[in-house]
Amino acid sequence: MQWLITLETEQDLIVTCRLMNVFRRKGLKIATLAMASRPHGSSMMAVVDSPEGDVEHIFNFLRGMEGVEHVSYYRHETSHDAAFVFVDAGAEASQVADILKTFPASKLIFASHGKYLLEVPAESRRHSNAPDFGVLPFTCVRSTRSAPRAELVEVQA
Repeated sequence: MQWLITLETEQDLIVTCRLMNVFRRKGLKIATLAMASRPHGSSMMAVVDSPEGDVEHIFNFLRGMEGVEHVSYYRHETSHDAAFVFVDAGAEASQVADILKTFPASKLIFASHGKYLLEVPAESRRHSNAPDFGVLPFTCVRSTRSAPRAELVEVQA
């Protein structure tokens, strides 16, 4: 089964080396891998093949690694209700422009070297006919990021 993993790590590149070793040892078959530098670390995105039964173990293993700040796991979803789309546009930047037209109001989650992860709002998913050019739909199944929560604000009378 195909999965997409996003990771945020501290700046030390040894963490990235350790992650590659974990992918190898845990039997994850990497289909696509992209990295990007952040001001205080690195971001990584990988599309991998892995049995569904291994996901929970690998997620917990990755989030417990020293130097890993955030981990999110996405399952390949064949329905049109997938909230995220992965695009491997390569050098073809026009594909991303087409996808942004297809899914208006999408939020860019990750971008590096022609690989993009977009969060697609529900209203865009329902009314779109996605062209077939390497778009893989995903649903987030696990994340160390907490869901946004409403803040209570005191009202001044």
